[in-house]
Amino acid sequence: MSTAHRKISNTVLIGLVFFLLSSTQAAAALLGEEENPAPLFQQIAEALDAYGIDILPNLNDRQLARNRSFQPRLGRFPDLPAHRLPTSSEIEAWESSYIAKDIGSLVVLENHGDELLSVNDFWHAWKVNHSAERGFISFALANQEQAAQIADVLDAYGHSVLLFDDSESVSAVARFYATAAVRMALDSRAARRIDSSATEMSFLGERVRRNSASIFRDETGDRGIARQEPPVFLKESLGDEFSESTVREIIVPGGVALGETAYLSIPVVEMTYADGRLYLFDDAGERWELPGLAATDAKALFDYAERSFRIQSDSIVDIDGDGRVKMSAALRDTDIGFEIMHADTLPFEYVRNLQVTKSVIIDTGVDWFGADNNTLEFASEFEVRFLSADNMRLAQTRVALEYEYESESAVATYKDKWGRDKDRLRENMDYHGLGNDMHPVAEAAGWVGLMRKVLEENIPFLEGRYEFMKLDKVGQATPARY
Repeated sequence: MSTAHRKISNTVLIGLVFFLLSSTQAAAALLGEEENPAPLFQQIAEALDAYGIDILPNLNDRQLARNRSFQPRLGRFPDLPAHRLPTSSEIEAWESSYIAKDIGSLVVLENHGDELLSVNDFWHAWKVNHSAERGFISFALANQEQAAQIADVLDAYGHSVLLFDDSESVSAVARFYATAAVRMALDSRAARRIDSSATEMSFLGERVRRNSASIFRDETGDRGIARQEPPVFLKESLGDEFSESTVREIIVPGGVALGETAYLSIPVVEMTYADGRLYLFDDAGERWELPGLAATDAKALFDYAERSFRIQSDSIVDIDGDGRVKMSAALRDTDIGFEIMHADTLPFEYVRNLQVTKSVIIDTGVDWFGADNNTLEFASEFEVRFLSADNMRLAQTRVALEYEYESESAVATYKDKWGRDKDRLRENMDYHGLGNDMHPVAEAAGWVGLMRKVLEENIPFLEGRYEFMKLDKVGQATPARY
């Protein structure tokens, strides 16, 4: 690792200014490809031009991405917007390329006036900065000279920079990668020759699709992810007691669908992970402890919430009439995923006398609230529904059983029932037993609601994020058939 605090002398900078007054046309043309290029790019474009390095705000620009003859250029990707933090698989892919000595990195903390003398100093300044000023630049090791020049320019303009090569512990570098608000790359012919699965390297040379701002057909890059999931499904399309379903019965995943966003009674400004537990901080700096949950289960549910949010699907598990299991990849082969799948098989153990074809368990509300000693508890509301199709093959809820689960007591309380066949249920039906058998789903609903709150409101999660994302969540294997 080389720490880039190298200052460019005033004499050199004055010379650069005079030189650059006559050579700004190319840089300006590149900046013009984006209506509002990043202020950082506007600031350093001319200085980098003197080193033969271009600025391209959109490295996937349709007109320029496929060019075979170009000088090294620094830029961003439209499919990696600010604050889209890397997933576990992205972190693993980046680490693999770094360990293989294919790539290095520049870590940039914009507009940081104080001198940062060590990696630890840099990290402490980095993790308390919740803005988009946390930048990460990946480059091919063959471009170390250009990376050092970029570091010099950034340093000269008052930005704090760390330049990492392959001599540093990979975890020290990846910790910054896992929490970078803006991900960039140095595009070059050498970079394109690298056989790397790192997201930034794999995007080089790709161009956005026609009339699109993405290199992917579905503008999110998540269509491939959705193909690995149970049928894409938003539970709201099932309707409720007062509104009709709008989804065809044949594609409704009989199973579990969770997608509520939690209500929080405290103003949360940060989430952290330490000592195997997640914590929330409020706007007064108070730390709130969350209910006990295995860290591996929390990681699995966080991954599900992130995946659900990206592909717009609430479906977790679907078991068809032949017993074939389809499970969200985020929960496949995890302990909590297995428990949810098992819970999905139980409703018909309690309800046997209805002419229905599917059951589905959905969450309808999640509330997190403060308890004693700065601890948080939650209440999740859920319904166990029994479905069949009408003559238009639209899903119809024949009976819905409403429950409320409280994390403090770990008890699900039966509340009510609705649906045209509700009076056909047995008088001695064990409502209490069914509700408590749904414990894994009710608990997961509470945590998924919290995770979705963190993701949707972009609540900072920097301290401990790398360690959390590296957790091995693998547990009990999900069977192909149940």
